[in-house]
Amino acid sequence: MDFSRILVAIDGSESAKKAFTKSLFLALKCNAKLDLVHVTPCELGGDSATTFELIEQLQTKAKLILEEYRQEAIKKNIPIEVMLKQGDPAQIIIEIANTQNYDLIVTGSRGMSTFKELLLGSVTLKVIHHVHCPVMVVR
Repeated sequence: MDFSRILVAIDGSESAKKAFTKSLFLALKCNAKLDLVHVTPCELGGDSATTFELIEQLQTKAKLILEEYRQEAIKKNIPIEVMLKQGDPAQIIIEIANTQNYDLIVTGSRGMSTFKELLLGSVTLKVIHHVHCPVMVVR
């Protein structure tokens, strides 16, 4: 199977970093373009001023991660675009994947704590069940 467009979902976790590293390898082997997406969750709770401040901090951190990864891909001559979105991570990733023409989605196996995964459901699991292209889950 040949991959020309790969969507990489990251969240700042170690698992996501491994997924990005694997996507670089695949992009080099397949001469593929990478689209990197980070989704800042907005259902954080708390009062609005505190919530907005926390979201702003998360987005600032996400921008730094996206830029670091973008530079890493550029150094390897891999075409890359980065996206910073806000909302429900699974839903946003699914919408992007199903409205674009991706050959593969690469994501980490887990970004949040195991306890939260039990309560909320895994973003990765939701993505796997609702997209129309193959998903590579990197551990």
